[in-house]
Amino acid sequence: AEDFKYLCDDQLAQLLAAIPDPDQAIGAEKVKRLRNLLMVTMMALQALRTIEVHRANVEDLTERGEILTLLVRGKTRDRIAYPRPDTADRLKTYLALRGKIERDGAGTPLFAAVGNHRGGKRLSRHHIRVQTDKYLRLAGLKRPGISNHVLRHYAGTLGYLHRGDLRAVQDFLGHADPRMTAKYAHVVDMAKKNPALFIPAKLGGAA
Repeated sequence: AEDFKYLCDDQLAQLLAAIPDPDQAIGAEKVKRLRNLLMVTMMALQALRTIEVHRANVEDLTERGEILTLLVRGKTRDRIAYPRPDTADRLKTYLALRGKIERDGAGTPLFAAVGNHRGGKRLSRHHIRVQTDKYLRLAGLKRPGISNHVLRHYAGTLGYLHRGDLRAVQDFLGHADPRMTAKYAHVVDMAKKNPALFIPAKLGGAA
């Protein structure tokens, strides 16, 4: 339990609010804000690992009608992610505004640096972690054990809480072993079934 940390709804809202609003900027600054918002969103709402954000390519995106999918290149196996409509719209805006990005050995980076020094180059895992940690600190959430991977825990835990389908969450997270996914269900189920909630006792004194 000590190793299994995740954010609640209010904390995620704090984190997203700490990222400057892309709609309040223009030019390169707007592109950077969109990129950072999307990276956090892909981890917190689509359950991507840091390395999966790093590996993501434009070529991994496929649009069929109104549905946008992303081929996620995972640690042990690939999977398909289905970005929410709001995330998909932001992705399309980001790609249109940032302009042409050169391919590297792995493909055309989905998330690239902005600026004169490394502009257009694929973001490293270190840079992705630095950006996430910066916003965690601005939101007042940064502490030991709270980092990029917590966002993936958030997606898995809340996905199970609101969907209640362990197999769907297993596919969502890309777990080969369902026992890994069961950790997320256990956290949710323990809170719901907490025996203390069913003990008929009243606390005395004023609140």
